Amino acid sequence: MLICILLKNPPKIIIFIFVLLILPSIFTNSYAHLEQSTSGGVMQGDYFSYIGFDPRNPAPDERTKILFSIQDENGNDMYDIETMVEIYSDSMGKRIFYEPWITRNIGDFEIPFVFEKSGTYQIILSISDVKNLKEHVISPRSMPSSSSDCDCTRILFNISVSENWNDIWNSLMIVILILPFSVFGYALWNNYKNKRNSNQKFTKYETLRYVIMFLAFAGGLIHLSIYVDHAPLRIEYGMFLLLAAISQIGFGVLLLSTVLSAPSMLKKDMNFHKRNLVIYLFGLIGSVVLVGLYIYAVSYPPPLSPENHPEHIDMAGIIAKILELSLIGVIIYVMNWENKQKRIIKNNNN
Repeated sequence: MLICILLKNPPKIIIFIFVLLILPSIFTNSYAHLEQSTSGGVMQGDYFSYIGFDPRNPAPDERTKILFSIQDENGNDMYDIETMVEIYSDSMGKRIFYEPWITRNIGDFEIPFVFEKSGTYQIILSISDVKNLKEHVISPRSMPSSSSDCDCTRILFNISVSENWNDIWNSLMIVILILPFSVFGYALWNNYKNKRNSNQKFTKYETLRYVIMFLAFAGGLIHLSIYVDHAPLRIEYGMFLLLAAISQIGFGVLLLSTVLSAPSMLKKDMNFHKRNLVIYLFGLIGSVVLVGLYIYAVSYPPPLSPENHPEHIDMAGIIAKILELSLIGVIIYVMNWENKQKRIIKNNNN
C-alpha cells in the first residue's frame, strides 16, 4: 500500500527515503549510556557494561579518558560496586596497567591513560562478586579474560589504537559523502530540468531506479556511522565496514549511469540491458551477502570477535537490514522488468 502511494508520487518517495537517511544518525548509539561509547554493550553475568573513549578514537602518545558504564540487565545504573581495571598489550604480550579494587559510588567512571604505541589492546573490567581488600592483587594471566583466583565477573574489550583513524575518517567523509552526493544532486537536477523542458513525466521504472540509488546511499551511510563505533575494537571490523560503505555508495553512483540514460535505450539497445544486468547483480549479490553476514553475526559469535557471543541487535542494524532487504526486492523487480523488455526486443528483431 505504501509503495503504491509512493510510486504514484515521486517527490513523496524522495522525502520518504530522505527520512530513512536521517534515522541512522538518530538511532546509532542511542541505546548506549555513553556518548563516546565504542561498544554496543557487553552482557556478562548480571552486568551490562559499556566502554568509551575521549577523544573517541584513541591515538598513541595522547592522553585518553577510558570511560566505563556498568548497568544491570534492565539498563539501570549500578551503585556501590567494586571494580578493577587491567590493560594488556598484544604487541608487548604483558599487562601494562593495573588499577586495584576500588568501591564505586556509581557504575559510571573514567580512567586516564596514555597508549604508548599503535596496536591492539585488551581492557579487562572486573566487577567483584564479594568484598575484596585493596591489597588483594590479581596477578597477570596468559588469558586476560580468565576469572581464576578472582570471585568476580570479568569483561574483555578489544580495542585498536592508531594515529590514523581520525585522518582516515575525515578524509573518507569528504570523499564518500560530499563528492557522490554532489554528483548525484547535480545529475538529478539536470535530469529533472531536461524532463520538465520536454514535458516528460517520471515513469514507474525510472522512479524505482531512483529508489535503488537512495537505498544504496542510505545503507552506505549507516555502515559509515557504525564504522565509528567498531573501528577502535578491531582493525578488521573497521576495514570491513568501510568496504561495505564504499561498495554500497559506489553501487549508487554506478546506477546514475542507468538513471541518466534515455528511456528509449530500454527499447532498442541490448548492450544497455547487459550493462544494467552487471550493475544490478553487483548490488544484489553484495546486499545478500551483507544480510547473510548480519544474520550470522546476531546468531553466532562473529569471526575475530573480541567477545565470545553474538552481536547485539540494535536500531541502526535493523534499519540497515530493512534498507538492504528493500534494495534486494526492488532490484529483483527491476531486473525482471528489464528482462521482459529484453525478450520484447529479441522478438521484434526476429
